[in-house]
Amino acid sequence: MSKIVSGSGLPDLPYPNYQYITSTEEALRHIEFIERHPIVEVDTESTGLSPFTDRVVLLQIGVHGKAYVFDVRDGCVDTSIFKPLLEGTQTLKIFQNVVFDYKMLKTNFNMEVNRVYDLMLAEQLMYLGLHPKANLQYLVAKYLHLNMTKDVATSFKDYNQKYQEYQLRYAANDVVVMKDIYNLQLYKLHQDSLMRVAQLEFEFSKPLAEMELNGMLLDVPRWRKILEEKVVEHDKLSIQLTDTFNQTIDQTTLFGASLLNLDSPTQVVKCLNDLGVPVDSSDVKELNKYKKNPIVDLLLEYRKYAKFITTYGEPMINRINPLTGRLHTSFRQMVDTGRLSSSNPNLQNIPKEQKYRSCFIARPGYKLITCDMSQAELRILGNFSRDPVFLESFAKGLDLHTRTASDLFGLTYEEVIADKKLDENDPTKKNYRSNVKALNFGLIYGLTRVGLSLRMGTSEDEAQKLINAYFKRYPRIKGWLDKASKSAIMNRYSTTISGRRRYYRLPEPSDSKFNRLKGSIERQGKNHPIQGSNADTIKQAMVYIVEEIKSYDAKLLSTVHDETVVEVRDDQVEEVSNIVEKATIAGFAEFFHEVKMKADADVADYWVKG
Repeated sequence: MSKIVSGSGLPDLPYPNYQYITSTEEALRHIEFIERHPIVEVDTESTGLSPFTDRVVLLQIGVHGKAYVFDVRDGCVDTSIFKPLLEGTQTLKIFQNVVFDYKMLKTNFNMEVNRVYDLMLAEQLMYLGLHPKANLQYLVAKYLHLNMTKDVATSFKDYNQKYQEYQLRYAANDVVVMKDIYNLQLYKLHQDSLMRVAQLEFEFSKPLAEMELNGMLLDVPRWRKILEEKVVEHDKLSIQLTDTFNQTIDQTTLFGASLLNLDSPTQVVKCLNDLGVPVDSSDVKELNKYKKNPIVDLLLEYRKYAKFITTYGEPMINRINPLTGRLHTSFRQMVDTGRLSSSNPNLQNIPKEQKYRSCFIARPGYKLITCDMSQAELRILGNFSRDPVFLESFAKGLDLHTRTASDLFGLTYEEVIADKKLDENDPTKKNYRSNVKALNFGLIYGLTRVGLSLRMGTSEDEAQKLINAYFKRYPRIKGWLDKASKSAIMNRYSTTISGRRRYYRLPEPSDSKFNRLKGSIERQGKNHPIQGSNADTIKQAMVYIVEEIKSYDAKLLSTVHDETVVEVRDDQVEEVSNIVEKATIAGFAEFFHEVKMKADADVADYWVKG
């Protein structure tokens, strides 16, 4: 009988029904039985969390409330007997955080996993935007109303130990709970029409795991040279700012050394106020209101250099894996919109300028293929709104920004192109096309006249006139954006083309924050269907890419929103480039049919700027 755990208010998980198997001969008998079932639960126990240095010690498979705990250490069960089950597509495998188990199985046993269901991903998907908990302990409490302790998780560090009963029970419990949670989640996935996007996310876990394993190769000497240049510029800006701020207040010691700390928000705000810049804080959003002020511009530039040095300097170089010689980022599979995010290090925030990207290189004898979707978010907006100008421009292969500039400024298409060419050597001058590009993309993100005026360097009135002209010329765009924002408020969620929902919390109208939050939700309601649909299409493209290139000496390395990077052997470049382009187009075509995708693959020894 289960006991009540003090503090949790929930009964403990009962002792599981399990069998501990230590020989291949015995394991084969059980595998034959397990393979007859259409759904099984799978988990692993390992000595740690690194797929490169830690080892898998137990492989648990659950069937009908019973766990088979296979000891897969050296001299015990031969893991090759599990390949048909785990790599096959006949049996559905339920996991909790499949990306982790995939990486551990791949590096330890050269074994992949196909046709999966992930409890963690399903939970995140069902409540996207509300930041739900999704660890197994939480799911067991939520769905089964039982307490699961995870204290034993770290007890498998010693590879050669003899396992105690409490460890085996713990390992068994990790799988016997999965099927019941799966059944309860499945009901809500169907109810909220999330099965299509859930299947996409389950399939995408494989490309994501492969990218984390494959990593990217960094030209360290070249990167350090850039870093040295950044440090020199940072120090120059630091001296300029310190000299300027010190004029406002006595911030020096008896020996002339400055006491000013440029990284202190309190000191910076006081100095700016003393210089006539009435900022309330020193965060970037507040400083951007005063971007035309030379001191503010100087401070923003200083911050940019400081962030690069602290984020992408030696700390990033130190993250190079000593075993692989590569940088292995950690991806978060779904942020609120459905996009990926990257951390430790964040390779999605590497500056787009070619001098930075050129530091990410292919190994000798290989090339990098960089393939990106052309104006993906605008093509998605065209599909959603069916605006005739958008449809016509993309159908004829015209540049939409040039076409829009032509419409709004009363110029011919050729005159806009000529204007852009005149300004190419003067980056400080904003041409017609660049102004309209800010508008085209900005409206997707809920850009206001204030934001547009800052981007264009014009008055707010001029910015508003341009917005009005835009919506007059493209009424279907305005109609779709208005409808999307209202729908987000009414439903408290917005939806992408795959059915992915992003939920919003809106307080009562009497709440003092109501209007501010309502405006934020309206902006997100316009953006999420577009940005989230972009995530749907690029994820589908990567599923296709990984499947299509598996017979080649090629690997998917990374992605940045609507762009993928693949490493391929020199003699296979042409074939694989063609595959990547077609897969990228097919990923988009899986969801959108009116405006089609255009994708271009660039081949070089390094990561090419998109």
